[in-house]
Amino acid sequence: MQNKAVLFKQHARLLFIVLANFIASILHYVHNIMYFEHYPEPDWLAANVVDYFWFIMTFVGLYALLCLAKQRIKHAMWLLYLYAVMNMLSVLHYAVDSDNVMTTAMHVLIWLETVVAIWLIVFVAKTRLAITN
Repeated sequence: MQNKAVLFKQHARLLFIVLANFIASILHYVHNIMYFEHYPEPDWLAANVVDYFWFIMTFVGLYALLCLAKQRIKHAMWLLYLYAVMNMLSVLHYAVDSDNVMTTAMHVLIWLETVVAIWLIVFVAKTRLAITN
């Protein structure tokens, strides 16, 4: 029981961090869709694929919270890791060779999404350590 108490003690903080990830991802993905031609993207990637990916990614995050609410802690934590890593995929814009010059807004949104995803990974990892000790 103590293990679950540790997690639920930090439940509000976790919800805040997941919400921050959701907001950062929606800001970046909406901007990406609005200015799709200006973002460095692989030639094979279409805007609708980006849309679909965002919905799948968001479902993973929501499902993780549902698992947490049902006290499936280990499952929830692995899903939160997956959700965070999916959010971090936005840095792949930097791996694409493109003649497009990225704007300040693009950089800010990509790094905002990446930083809050790292925050989620660190929080989940620290929580797992607290539970196992």
